[in-house]
Amino acid sequence: MAQDKSSDVISDWWVPEDGPEATTPGTYSVLESGNALVRLHRPIGGESDFFSNTPARHPVIHGNVFGKSVTLVNARVNKWRLGGGNQADIEMHPQLALEGLLLSQDELRLTEAKVRIQGQDDWIAEPRLTQEFHPDGSLSRINMPSFTERVAWAQNGCITIKDFSLWRYSNTEASIKGKTGFHFLFEEPISLKDFFDNQLRGLQMLMTMVTGNRCGIESLRFTDSTWEIDGETPPEPHWVTARLRAPERNTTGHRQEILFPFEEFDWEAQAHRIFDLSTAWTYTTEQWALLLDSRFVWPVARFATAASAVEALDRILHPDGPYVPDPELISRVKEELSKTELKSRDRAKLISGLRPRETSLAQRIARLASFTPEAMGELIDQPVWADRVAKLRHVVSHGLESSEDFSHDTRSVQCASEILLHLLECTFLYHLGFTPDQIKQLKTQHPATWQRRQIISECFDLLPPSTG
Repeated sequence: MAQDKSSDVISDWWVPEDGPEATTPGTYSVLESGNALVRLHRPIGGESDFFSNTPARHPVIHGNVFGKSVTLVNARVNKWRLGGGNQADIEMHPQLALEGLLLSQDELRLTEAKVRIQGQDDWIAEPRLTQEFHPDGSLSRINMPSFTERVAWAQNGCITIKDFSLWRYSNTEASIKGKTGFHFLFEEPISLKDFFDNQLRGLQMLMTMVTGNRCGIESLRFTDSTWEIDGETPPEPHWVTARLRAPERNTTGHRQEILFPFEEFDWEAQAHRIFDLSTAWTYTTEQWALLLDSRFVWPVARFATAASAVEALDRILHPDGPYVPDPELISRVKEELSKTELKSRDRAKLISGLRPRETSLAQRIARLASFTPEAMGELIDQPVWADRVAKLRHVVSHGLESSEDFSHDTRSVQCASEILLHLLECTFLYHLGFTPDQIKQLKTQHPATWQRRQIISECFDLLPPSTG
C-alpha cells in the first residue's frame, strides 16, 4: 500500500451517536505501512475533560475527508497533547479505515471482496505482453497474454484467482504491471471480523508459508449487496477501500525459492484446505511464521520455537484421548500390593503409574515424518534422528550442563532447526493435499533442501547421541 501514501488532508470527525452536528476538526493521512493516521484538534465529541471522558478506543468513528466519507474501525488513542482552551493534538490509529461510506457497527459486513496479499506475485508468474511495430516504428499490435481464472468453492461462497493487471499504451510503446488477485463472492453477508479471521488469515498463512516471508494484506476492497444508502439499496454495489497495516517486507522473493509453484497447486480441489488449516493450525502457524521472520536470528530460541511448533502440530493432528481407567486391573494391582510391606504412599505412586505415559517428542517427530517418509529420507538418512533431535530439545529446555556450549557453538541447534523446518514444510504440503511422491519431488528440487543436506552432513554428529 506504499503507493497510496498521502499527506495530511483536512477532515472532520464525529462519533455516530452524536451525529455530524458535533464534529471535531482534524487531519487524515495514509502511511507508508498502509494504515491510516488521524489527528484531532480537540477531543472527539467535544468533551471538556479529555482524560476522564474520552475512551481509549472507539469502535466506530465517522468522518468527512475533503468530501470523502470515511469510517474508522477500532480507533485507538495513541498519544495526545492538550493546549490552551479546548485545543488539543490527539493521535488516533484505527485498525481499519474504510473509505467510501459511513458504516455502523452492524453494517461491517460484506458479500464480495477483492484482495491482494503481499508476495503473491512471487507465487504466480507475471503475464508478459509482446509488441509488434509498423515499419515506421509505431506500435501496431499488442499481444496480451490471457490469464485463466481459477475458481474454488469454500466456506459459503467462491474464491476466484483473477487477473488484476494494470496496463497502458500509446502509439509508440506499451507496458503492463502484471498482477493477480483473489475475488471472494459469498451467498450471504458475512461479518468483517469473520472475513478477517477466516478467509484473510488463510490467505496470509498461505503466502507466508509459500514465500518464506511474512505476508500481510496489500490491498482490500469490498462491498455488501444488502447495504442501504439513504434508505434504498443502490442498483450498483458501492465499494469501500480498506486501509490497514501490512508488514514491511525487506526481501524480494524468487520463484525458484517458493515452497511450491502455483502451477503445481490444484486450486479448485485444494483451496478449501487452506482455510481449514489456518483455523486448526493457528498456534503452529504463528510459531512457524516467527521462524520465517528475518529478525528472529537467535539460534537457540529458533530451535526451541521449531520444536514447540512440531510438538503442537502433532498434538493437533493426534489429540490424546481421555484416560479411561481399567477398574479390574487397578483392583488386582491393589490386591497384590496389599500383600507387600510397602507404605501406602508408595502403593499410591505405583497405582498412579498405571496411567499411560504421554507421547514423547521423539515419537511425535517420527509420527509426523511418517506422513512423508520419502521426502524426509531424501534430507536425512541418519538412524534414530528423531530421538537425537528430541534429546537436544531436552538439553535446551532444561538448561543442562552441556547447554553451556551454545554460548560459543550453535551448530547443533541450527542443524536441528533445519530438520524440523523441513518436517513442518512436508507436513503442511501433505495436509494441503499433495501426495508423498509430489512432496518428495517438490522438496528435492527446492534450493533449501540442498543447503540443509550440507548443514546436516557437517553438523549432525554434534547432536546428543541416542540411548535407544
